[in-house]
Amino acid sequence: MESIRNDESTLLLTRKIMDRISKDTLWKGIIEDLFEDFCYYFFSSWAKQVADFSKKPEFLDKELQEIYPEAPSKKRYADKLVKVFTQQGTTQWVLVHIEVQGYKDAQFAQRMFTYFYRILDRYKQKVMAIAIFTDADKHYQPKEYFYEYEQTQSIYRFATFKLFHKTEEELTLKENPFSVVMLVAKKALLKKNLADKAQLIWKRELVLKLKEANYSDGKIRKILNFIRFYVVFQEANLLSELNQDIQKTFKHRKNMGIEEAILQEVEEKGIEKGIEKGIEKGIEKGTLQTKTKAIKKALQQQVLTVQQIVDVFDVPTEFVLKVQREELP
Repeated sequence: MESIRNDESTLLLTRKIMDRISKDTLWKGIIEDLFEDFCYYFFSSWAKQVADFSKKPEFLDKELQEIYPEAPSKKRYADKLVKVFTQQGTTQWVLVHIEVQGYKDAQFAQRMFTYFYRILDRYKQKVMAIAIFTDADKHYQPKEYFYEYEQTQSIYRFATFKLFHKTEEELTLKENPFSVVMLVAKKALLKKNLADKAQLIWKRELVLKLKEANYSDGKIRKILNFIRFYVVFQEANLLSELNQDIQKTFKHRKNMGIEEAILQEVEEKGIEKGIEKGIEKGIEKGTLQTKTKAIKKALQQQVLTVQQIVDVFDVPTEFVLKVQREELP
């Protein structure tokens, strides 16, 4: 009976965490985790001929928020600004502005323009931008912002990528792990793929694709979490079933998901007296010690990025960074 209660607790906790991880959070995390692969996927020639990935790119998330502070606090899109060093020439580094847009927004092109001129004004460096549209509206794909008043005109054009218009074959680039990320997003566009049974099938297929590709352990771990959480099972027990398949497929790897890490902390604190109470104390309100330990586990297991941990645990970025730097007990 105790085992059954623990299983139910795990599933409820899993459901809670799955609901808290948004697609935007996942996009931001996977772009940062696989940024070099991202660049080779969308800017192949530039990545080969211009970018210098021997120098670590710098992710300017805080700076991007400062550039556009009036953006809605609960926005539903993922944006990144990345400083990328170059191989040669007078330009030692450039800025890459990325937007992942999952819904129709009449003001999107203007927002892209606003980001552009503010980035350009602040850094006085070259800027390249791309908008990745992950929505299901086949007609929605703004590519430029046009301004005109009397004899004054301005046109800002930016690169775009419309997921809806791509076939799975077109999305698959040989030896590029970001292909799997794009395939997950493509699958999510089709309603027939959202039912639990169908979802389990295609997620299993993508897990096998990862196995066959022989990517590094670190990249596989990141992509597996994108597969797990980008589309959410209605029945949380199916996530456990998928995790079992992953364990069988990657026999040499122990995959401890974030939900298991948090549950372990909840149980160690002795507050597992009904899962809802445990969730309330362990995640939403959580003692400092419990949250700190759970965040440490998430960082050690590398199951979530810093930004994802911020969103899941509802803590400031600086708090997570202090845990990462081991400045907290």
